[in-house]
Amino acid sequence: MVQKIKQGDSVGPKSKREYLYDGVKVARAAARLLAYAFRHFPFYTAGLLAAVFAISVFPFVSNWLNSRVIDQLVGLVTGDIEEKYLLFRYIALLFAIFLIRGAIDNVRAFFELDLYFGITREFTNDVTKKMAFLDTEYYEDPKINDLLQKVAEHYSSAPQEFVVTSFWIISSIIRIISGIGLLVTFSPLVVIFLLFTTIPELVNNVVFGRRKWGIWHARGEVKRDYWRTRWNLISEFPLMELRVFRAREYLLERMYNLFYKFQKEQINTERKRGLTNFFLDLLSAAGFGIVFLMMVLAVVSKSLSIGQFNFYVSTARRLQESFGRFFSRISRLYEQGLYVVDIFTVLDLSPKIVSGQVILPAAKNPPLIEFRDVCFKYPGTNKEVITRFNLIIRPGEHIAIVGENGAGKTTLIKLLMRFYDVTSGEIVIDGYNIKEVDLESWYAKVGTLFQEFNTYHFDAKTNIGIGDVRRLSDFRSIVEAAKKAGAHDFIEKYENKYNQVLDKAFKSGIRPSWGQWQRIALARAFFKDAPVLILDEPTSALDPKAEYEVFQQLFGFAQGKTVIIISHRFSTVRNAQRIVVLREGRIKEQGSHEELMQIENGMYKTFFDLQKKGYE
Repeated sequence: MVQKIKQGDSVGPKSKREYLYDGVKVARAAARLLAYAFRHFPFYTAGLLAAVFAISVFPFVSNWLNSRVIDQLVGLVTGDIEEKYLLFRYIALLFAIFLIRGAIDNVRAFFELDLYFGITREFTNDVTKKMAFLDTEYYEDPKINDLLQKVAEHYSSAPQEFVVTSFWIISSIIRIISGIGLLVTFSPLVVIFLLFTTIPELVNNVVFGRRKWGIWHARGEVKRDYWRTRWNLISEFPLMELRVFRAREYLLERMYNLFYKFQKEQINTERKRGLTNFFLDLLSAAGFGIVFLMMVLAVVSKSLSIGQFNFYVSTARRLQESFGRFFSRISRLYEQGLYVVDIFTVLDLSPKIVSGQVILPAAKNPPLIEFRDVCFKYPGTNKEVITRFNLIIRPGEHIAIVGENGAGKTTLIKLLMRFYDVTSGEIVIDGYNIKEVDLESWYAKVGTLFQEFNTYHFDAKTNIGIGDVRRLSDFRSIVEAAKKAGAHDFIEKYENKYNQVLDKAFKSGIRPSWGQWQRIALARAFFKDAPVLILDEPTSALDPKAEYEVFQQLFGFAQGKTVIIISHRFSTVRNAQRIVVLREGRIKEQGSHEELMQIENGMYKTFFDLQKKGYE
């Protein structure tokens, strides 16, 4: 549903305090970003700064030389000239300035381009790395999700443009200082007129720039709705269902309306900004007209020569342009800076899950795993998903966790993987609270197949080998893992066998069936050969015969390993040594298949009997 902007959303006028507060944040971001540029690209940054400084001074030097040429020409015509050769010296210097300025401008463009691409590269890497290591909790927080979406759309452009704009602001400052220094020798009133007829443009652009950013801030969920809707229209798998249900036109209309509603507010903001700037341009023109008249009167009174008149008029015009560009760039910097502040906010997000210091031994022995009075609520909710949960999983034990949807099965795995921390109680690994354990050493001991597993656009051998990237070249072990998962036979039938690319978007690529993908993902978990194997619905896409074959391989492969299986299919788990039945985050029953089947009216027996009758 397309949201309406609520009262208080950040799209309307703001207080002076808010603008000032944002300005302080932008200034800090500017200092941090320039330090970033100097740290990563000192040569290009210093070179661009020097080139910008030179280019900023040259216009006033050329103006002065041009005025001297005019005065020399007037003297030459009137016969009132003392040194004829001065004219040619001024012309030669003017020509040299043009050449030098052209050369420096080319150097400046070289430095600017390299710095632009360099910052793009480094920021892309930094932001992507940060997002890759963010805790799961951040992605499930709507406010943080809005921020992440905003950053994802702007991190590849805002920082670079911010840096380049910062350098051109420095250029404007140099020109302003130079222009003021020259014009006060004529009259300080000129500077005052030019300044006060240009300041309103700055205020206007800053106000509307923040409103434009505020639309994003207030409508982040709408924009996210747009991108998710659009993804369904441009991705292969959703399109098949959309075609059958004839829903494409509905999603297209929804996508268009979302984008139009969002864009319409931006267009209205820009129209208001443009209309206001039109009247401010008239004010600026009036200011320059007064200055021009003052200089004409000075020529009439013979206080200025023609050359000086040309010099001061040119300088006044350049100063007014410098004021305008400075204020325009300041407002653009302010607008870009708000996005840069968002980017740094993401880069500064502190981890919710802090790794412990205890490094588990690298031995292949599975650890003792204990859940002690564990309770858990998802952040931002009040409902306990896991309640006073106690379970001991002995080293090498094969355990299955079953229950209805929403019973808390997958949540237990998330806690065991420490994607979240428990609300109360503790999870203990070999006597250590999991919060004290170094996560990398814990993950080294675990191989997983999640219910929503990854499918990579790589070839088959890499899709399996990514389970342990240190052994990607161990082809023999990759094949062995594929055999254990029942994937070897169909991979061998691929045209390129283990070198077959598994994505039709690439040349000679194919698209495996979902059952094949599940076996490949299972092979990935087997390839890691970790002492703890966690399988969440590992055979949901397989037929009963294939499922039976996989589990025959699994329990043979997993001798001496701890195996934790989560499944709705009771035929999958009946051979586990112990079966734990969950309901509403608590253990209702546990025991072997035979023991649980003897419990009259027991949950496990009821579910199992229903599945046998076909009510899966």
